[in-house]
Formats: sequence, C-alpha cells, structure tokens
Amino acid sequence: MRHNARLYLIGLTASTVGDTAMSLVAGIWVKSLTGSNAAAGVVTALVYAPSLAAPAAGVLADRVRRKRLLIWVNAVMAALLPVLLAVDRVDRVWLIYLLMACYGTALALSDPAENALFAAMFDHELRARLNGIRLSIQEVGRLLAPLAGAGLFVALGGGAVALLDAATFAVAALLIARIRVSEPPPEPRVRPWRAEMWSGAVQLWRTHDLRLVLLTATVAMLVSGVVAPAQYAMLDALRRPPSFLGVVSALLGLGSLLAGLASGRLIARFGEPWIAVAGFVNSGIGFALQCLPWLSAALTGAFVRGFALPWIVVAAHTPTQRRTPSDRQGRAAAAVGLLLFAPQPLAQFTGAGLIAVVDYRVLYAVAALTGLVAAVWLAKRVRDPAMRSPRDRSL
Repeated sequence: MRHNARLYLIGLTASTVGDTAMSLVAGIWVKSLTGSNAAAGVVTALVYAPSLAAPAAGVLADRVRRKRLLIWVNAVMAALLPVLLAVDRVDRVWLIYLLMACYGTALALSDPAENALFAAMFDHELRARLNGIRLSIQEVGRLLAPLAGAGLFVALGGGAVALLDAATFAVAALLIARIRVSEPPPEPRVRPWRAEMWSGAVQLWRTHDLRLVLLTATVAMLVSGVVAPAQYAMLDALRRPPSFLGVVSALLGLGSLLAGLASGRLIARFGEPWIAVAGFVNSGIGFALQCLPWLSAALTGAFVRGFALPWIVVAAHTPTQRRTPSDRQGRAAAAVGLLLFAPQPLAQFTGAGLIAVVDYRVLYAVAALTGLVAAVWLAKRVRDPAMRSPRDRSL
C-alpha cells in the first residue's frame, strides 16, 4: 500500500506542476499573440467545456479497468501536446484552442477514474490522510507552477511549457503502470445508459447537507468562471504585462496551500458546511480587495481568495467520498465534477463577453457581493440540525 501511495503522490506532483503551468500559460500565450482579453478567456472555457460529459465519464470509470484508462489518457496527451511547438504567430492560435479542448477532455475522463482507483487502492483511514496530502500537493503546485510556467514562457516561449506538460503526462502514465492494484471486475450494465449516467447525481441530490453544500459550491465556481477573464483587464489597469499573472496566481496558490493544510483539522472540528461558509467569506473579501486600484490590494486579494475554492470544494468532495460505495465512486465523482465544472464554459464565455464592455471592477464587486450573500445564506442553513457534523450531533 505504501508502494502505491508513493507512486500516486509522485505522479500527482508531476501532473499538478505540468497542468497548472500549461493552463496558465495557454491564456498568457493567446493574450500575447492577440492582445485580446476575451480571446485569452476563451482558453479556460475550452478546458472546462468537456466537463459537460462528466456523467458519461463517470459511467465509463465504473465500467472499465480504471488503471488502463488512466494510462491511455496520459499517454495520448503526452503525444499531442508537442503539436503546440508549431504556434509561432496569431493565425495559429486555433492550435492552442484545439489542444486545450483535448486537455479538458483528458481531465474529464481522468477525474472520475482517478477517484475510483484511489478508493480501490487505499482503505478509509489511509484515504483520509492522503486526501489532505493530495490537496497540499495540488496547492504547492499551484503556488510554484505559475511562477515557473510564466518564467519559462518569458524565457523560451509557450512551446517549452507544452513540452514540460507533455513530460509530466508521460511520467504519470509510467507511474500509473507501476501501481499494484487488484481492481474488481467492472460491473455488468443492468440499467439503461441514461439511468447509469445520472445515478450518482440522484444519490447526492437526495442527501440534504450534500445538496446544499454542492449547490453553493456550484455558485462559487460559476462566479470564479465569470470573473476569470477579468484578471487580464486588472493587469492592464495596473500596468503590468500578462506574464505578471504568474505572481498573482502564486499568491492565490499560497493561500490555497495554507487552506489545504488547515482543512483536515477544521473539518474535524466544525464540519464541512462551515468550511464552505468560511470559503465564501474569503471569496467576498478577496474580490472586494481586488476592486481597489492598487497593486498591493490586488495581490492581497489574490492571497485571501486562495482560501476560498479549496475550502468550498473540499466541503463538497470529502463527504461525497466518505458516503459513496467504492463501486460507485466514479459516478459520484463525476456528479460532483458536473455540478462544479460543467457550468464553467458558459461562465467563461459570459465573462469573456462582459469584460469587453464592462469594467473589471464591476465584475469583481458583483463577485464579492455574491460570496458574502452565499456565506450568510449557507450559514443560516448550517444551523439546521440536519446539516450539523457527526461530531456536533454527538455533543
């Protein structure tokens, strides 16, 4: 089991670094070639668009050998990403768009399969410990990868970052191949495909506390998507180049790292719903700070916002993983992914359109208000006995 844990965490570290660097640099790359904030915002929308197929990906993860699926997905992406070496002028930006759509497809396929394989590899106690380590690794990557990716882009161009990401996909494929896991045979399909796809969502929807946390987490992700293109306009207003987004993202990652390190203890003490409330408060304060016309406020706001999404997302994922049988982990993870990420394409495209006609401060102000209202709304419902954590109910 330690062998699997070591390989899994090494592979996670490699893929986190590559994925975070590439997803950031792709937007910077498009912005540098086109000069358009809206065009740069489309990149993230294309990454999230394949998440609309999350229910089908969840069924696939529960119906095939998950290890084999993950090996193939990582190997294919390692082969495709070097195509971006051909992007050297504005009329080839479509290649970035195409590869980012493929990138999003790989993420949509990998997420439920990885969660299901994770549940098969480790027992409940070890999963609880590794979840905290996993979140910390992801946030460390979010802290370091933006600076490394932006620096590599400035020094060598986007093609170098694409090669780095291709290498991390290859490493992940090799490490997954070395994992020792006895997967149960995939279950035969006994219900219509449509019923299979939505079974995870139905199960989550019927659980009161999960439903409320997931709905508010979906709101947080929607707001995050709408304002994402505004970060380029903020840098324009602060007279900073697009590559300075690496610094902003690094501070966001630092806040997320600290949030990840604290999340396990805070969940044990207060329960998942209250962690989501705290995340919304941080979101509101962070966006409010970034409305101010000072670089120091923008950087502080990024740091404060870093606490928001990790706490909100972990409040959605942790109870879902705990309450779902291992043979349904793929569909449950896909249902959470659908709620959190499927609205992102619409949100990103909406944000890309709005930033062309609306000042970024207006978008950030609306996002700040939304976060604070959501915090108050959820806090009122957390007081309902049905929403209290197991520890609270035992007191």
